[in-house]
Amino acid sequence: MEKIEIDKNSGTPLYLQLARQLEQQAADGILVPGERLLSEVRMAEVSGLSVGTVKKAYTWLQDRGVVQKIRGGGAYVQKKQPENGQSRGKSPSDIVEEMFSKVSSSGLPMNRVFLLAQQELVSHFQEKQKICAALVECNIEILHSIAPVVESIPNLTVETYVLEELLSGSRVISSRCDLAFISQSHYQEFIGYADALGIPTETFALVESRETIARLATIPEDQPICILYRSATFLKNARRTLQHLGKTNEQICASEEEMSEAIDNCCRQGMPLIISPDYIEYASAWTLQVVARARKSRSRIIPMEYEIDQGSWMHMVEVVGKMDRQKGNGEI
Repeated sequence: MEKIEIDKNSGTPLYLQLARQLEQQAADGILVPGERLLSEVRMAEVSGLSVGTVKKAYTWLQDRGVVQKIRGGGAYVQKKQPENGQSRGKSPSDIVEEMFSKVSSSGLPMNRVFLLAQQELVSHFQEKQKICAALVECNIEILHSIAPVVESIPNLTVETYVLEELLSGSRVISSRCDLAFISQSHYQEFIGYADALGIPTETFALVESRETIARLATIPEDQPICILYRSATFLKNARRTLQHLGKTNEQICASEEEMSEAIDNCCRQGMPLIISPDYIEYASAWTLQVVARARKSRSRIIPMEYEIDQGSWMHMVEVVGKMDRQKGNGEI
């Protein structure tokens, strides 16, 4: 296995970065069929990711047929599928005849064979017809937390993009994307870019999760609050939420790049600590130590989590469903 390179500042989820690199190594023959991948714990150590992230990457690879996970036995690289070139020289009728000859020898009733063939064709067609959406946000923490939710929409695949990277030109939305989703608060910044690409754009509303609101609401008014942030956008959102809740508590803020003893001492004193929901996957070793000491002193750890508004979610599902039907009818 070649070295795995993970970019924690990328808009692409960490598990997907790992999975795609392993998939490419399997396609290039670096990982050979039958080879066992590193255990999830060992891969986490090598790649600098959490075990949960590695587990998600291995599951993604298994779903794509790249590896086979054996319970208690690890994950193994699957044999490559025959190249199209191996079928050259055979007529379509020869290929079909050979296929049915093999199926007939299995002893399955012919009506069962036809049913299985129909299901496989439908499944294959639907997979090819999936809608691809560009999910755009300016806050990478929010982007990674809502991406799995958007990916759960039927017949939809998602590619994630950080707004700043698009506007600066360091990344471009892939031509595979049929539409873009962006939060309402950043629509005006993005629409000019979207119009230039000619990509349809739909907005959604983000709201603080009910769990986050409940945790913040119970903080005493005289209790200082520590905020540990990675991006200025996250800090701005956290402060806005506290303001909306009427919290006038003293705020002690520190970025992960400028971690100070001050916030560490505050956490040791049991002050509430607001952090991004994905800090375990992205935080530095020093940050993890600070959070661990905060837990030991029984500080309240409050992940600032956001979710897609229910009305927006229903609208997104409706948009994807309509586009999926249009694509299936050849209208787009």
